[in-house]
Amino acid sequence: MKHSSDTHSIQSSKQQVVPPSTLVPILGDDRGPATFFHGRERELCTFKKRLGSARQSNGGTIFLIQGAPGAGKTALLHECGLRAKADGWRVVEIRSDALYDPDALARAVGMSYATKTTVHRETGWRAGLYSVTALVRHRAKRQSSEFAGLTLDRVLKEAATPNGLVLVLDEVQTISKAVGTPYDLPMTQNLTQIHNGQVGAPVILLAGGLGTSEGVLGSFGITRLMQDCVCQLGRLSSAAERAVIRDWLIKAGGAHGNLEYLTHWLDTIAAQCHGWPQHIQVYAPQAARWLYECGSGLTADVPIEVLAQGLRRKVKYYESRLVGLERSDRRAVANLLGQVGKDNTLEKSDLVAAFSGNRTREAAHAVFQHVLYKGVVTESPSGLFEVPIPSMHTWLIQEYADRARTPPPTPL
Repeated sequence: MKHSSDTHSIQSSKQQVVPPSTLVPILGDDRGPATFFHGRERELCTFKKRLGSARQSNGGTIFLIQGAPGAGKTALLHECGLRAKADGWRVVEIRSDALYDPDALARAVGMSYATKTTVHRETGWRAGLYSVTALVRHRAKRQSSEFAGLTLDRVLKEAATPNGLVLVLDEVQTISKAVGTPYDLPMTQNLTQIHNGQVGAPVILLAGGLGTSEGVLGSFGITRLMQDCVCQLGRLSSAAERAVIRDWLIKAGGAHGNLEYLTHWLDTIAAQCHGWPQHIQVYAPQAARWLYECGSGLTADVPIEVLAQGLRRKVKYYESRLVGLERSDRRAVANLLGQVGKDNTLEKSDLVAAFSGNRTREAAHAVFQHVLYKGVVTESPSGLFEVPIPSMHTWLIQEYADRARTPPPTPL
């Protein structure tokens, strides 16, 4: 069915089109902020509520967005940051060292930080400084004092005044490298202060990471994030998926012509993407580039070269998820998936048992953690595990399962 608004947007898109190569320097790059963002309204609404409660209570929290590689975590972090800026918050991207090094944190928030400040004064005169005295040397009729720089909590409080501070940390699972090092304690203390809202000003750590991220935070004493402060990202809704693809075709590709052709292109590309953000980013920009380079006229069918290129990149993505996993373990996962079927979930105990073989239970559990870390499986809120993308489920069985024990795979 044709809608006048859709027809108008297609007819007028030639004057508004931005070349795909301008929007995405490396076509098909699936990292960073989304060129066209739709969906995730529940997560964005929950984050906005957290902003309001933190400012009202003069406190804060840790808001975690986790999921498999390619789930769109970085894009959602960016959108959350935009919403916070619109509400007047100071939004700063940080590296993991800013959680234990006050100098790194000060540089991230744009504050001057002196690791050592020397003040000379006449003996007996008292300076009203708030820094902690590290060393005092006495000389004839003069006193030279060296002061340490600001502490982590002081930097946080000053940067958060008056409207609040949002610290954005992507790949939060990398903080695990600090466990057992001299940075362990200051990072634990800083995370605890933020989590408990004890900085003395509104501060939120907006963190994104892989499916193991909540456990990594637990190793620093953050054992219980509030339920609505943990977002486990999965597929986009069908409506959001089609909206992103449509933007690529029209705003980047300049699609024009028969509206029915546009609907067919949307249906065809969506069928290959399964709502997975990484897949959308390898199919939709390719289609946009083809349209742009060929004059933006829609054809009756999506060109085979567009679909073939998307499939190659999709399979490459699947293969990258299995790096570091022995072939026998790949086969074990595939056989297990073939036994339970596409719509069934897996128990952790079944996965660990599948990796046991001649391994100790600890070694088998380490393989399970690697599979979870790489996004081969993701954990559902019920504590069960599943392959997040239907086509990856099919591909794993097709590539690695014992044919005698599993049913014939369906096409990707």
